[in-house]
Amino acid sequence: MKKEESKTVHGWKIFPERVIAETPIVTITAGPVLCKRSGRKKDFYLFDFPDWVNVVAVTPTQDILLIRQFRYGSGMEEIEIPGGMSNHGEDPVEAGCRELLEETGYTGKNARVIGSVCPNPAIQRNLCYTILVEEAEKTADPRMDDMEDIECFVQPKEAIHHSISTGAINHGLVLNALMFYFGLKP
Repeated sequence: MKKEESKTVHGWKIFPERVIAETPIVTITAGPVLCKRSGRKKDFYLFDFPDWVNVVAVTPTQDILLIRQFRYGSGMEEIEIPGGMSNHGEDPVEAGCRELLEETGYTGKNARVIGSVCPNPAIQRNLCYTILVEEAEKTADPRMDDMEDIECFVQPKEAIHHSISTGAINHGLVLNALMFYFGLKP
C-alpha cells in the first residue's frame, strides 16, 4: 500500500486532494489536513472557482453604471456592477472589459485593476479583481449569456452611497469594489 504524500504549510500537514464534484463554474475538492495544534486529521473542502472580475464603470459625467439582475442564491433581483468569471489565463483587465461590453454594451478608457480580494479564503483560493473603467459610454448592444436578463442604469455617487447605507446594494463583492473605488476617488 502506497503511503499518502503530504506537504507541510505553516505547521499544518496537507494531504492530496480528491475531486468530489465538477460543474461548469466550480470544482469541489476535499483533502485531509492535520491540525498542528490538536494533531487531529479531517477533510477540508475547497470550492475551486476561476478568478472573477467586477467593473466600476464611470461615465463622462462621473456617474457609475449599475446593473440589476436576478440572483438564484438570494432569490432576488440585486443591484450590482457589471462583472463575471475570467476565462482560463485571461488578464483581469481584459476580462473586465469583456464582461462590461457583454453585459451592458459599454466600453471606456484607462481600464485598470484598482484592487482585489479573496472572496472566502476558508473554502476558496480564487481572486475577485476590481477593474476601473473611465469615460464609459454605450457603444454596442449587450450580448448577454442565455441565462442573463440584465437592466443597466447609471447613478450619481451620492445615490450609490445612499443605496449602500440603506442595504439596497448588499452584494459583498460589489461592496468591496465600491470600497476600492471610493477609497481611490473620494
